[in-house]
Amino acid sequence: MSDNDNPRPAGRWRGWLFPALVLAGALLAVVMAMRPPAPPRIDTAAVVPETPANAASGAAPLRVAIAAMISPERTAQSYARLMQLVGERAGRPVEIFQRKTYAEVNALLEKREIDLAFVCAGAYVDGRERFGMELLAVPVVHGAKVYHSYILVPRDSPARRFEDLRGKRFVFTDPKSNTGSLVPRYMLAQRNETPQDFFADSFFTYSHDNSIHAVATGLADGAAVDSLIWEYLNATDAVDTARTRIVEKSPPYGIPPVVVHPAADAAFKGRLRDILFGLHRDAGAAALLKTLQIERFEAGDDAMYDGVRQMERWLRDRARSGAP
Repeated sequence: MSDNDNPRPAGRWRGWLFPALVLAGALLAVVMAMRPPAPPRIDTAAVVPETPANAASGAAPLRVAIAAMISPERTAQSYARLMQLVGERAGRPVEIFQRKTYAEVNALLEKREIDLAFVCAGAYVDGRERFGMELLAVPVVHGAKVYHSYILVPRDSPARRFEDLRGKRFVFTDPKSNTGSLVPRYMLAQRNETPQDFFADSFFTYSHDNSIHAVATGLADGAAVDSLIWEYLNATDAVDTARTRIVEKSPPYGIPPVVVHPAADAAFKGRLRDILFGLHRDAGAAALLKTLQIERFEAGDDAMYDGVRQMERWLRDRARSGAP
């Protein structure tokens, strides 16, 4: 049979082809329109220092660093969309920067390579002393602006108090962490002990969820962690927290704040503060805050962190005196 003997099927296919392509294109356009906006870019390595040109541009990105209180993956999941909303209200795209240590995040802000940072209480006290790090806002969680250090052990551990961890393997979070390092070191010093002498072994995990996981899986016999992180994970993903037990709870300390460089433009700081303070009034933003167990953001007071300063001062004075 020749190619011309039965041309009608090919013609019928050609008749359907154009409408099908049009329909597919229309469906693709609908799908693309329904897609959520692109998430903020998350940078874990290089940063571009601020220049007068991009600082003056209305399209300059809002550069946000989030200290590794939880692992980078959880940080991205938890904060990316919230900061995208802040950027939308500020009329600027958002870039999120993550670093392994609290000190690295503080350094980014000190050099003004970022605009805004979420830091822990210990890192704030250090940054305040070093270059005048400025409080912008603090979260309100469960009706309070405080948090605690939890001393954790495995659920089936015979330990019932911090003292029972003598000769055991212990994990700290970050050298500049208040709840994950300063508090347990202070507790030991009050007993005339050092980590080197009290524990058989210890190491840093560089995030509170990693510390919780280390205890839950038997990699460590104990840990000191941020109460906010433990409670958040216990409410949202209790796989690890269910396998741990809290044996001691510290006194309250000022909650981890949102901070800026002291030399940042006053109008810029005021605008960001207004945006953060108003998030809970927006239904969409309030839902995101709820997933983070944050009720709202409010003004903070530097005096909230005097308890952290007092522990650091006491430890420094003790070290100068030659005590262990």
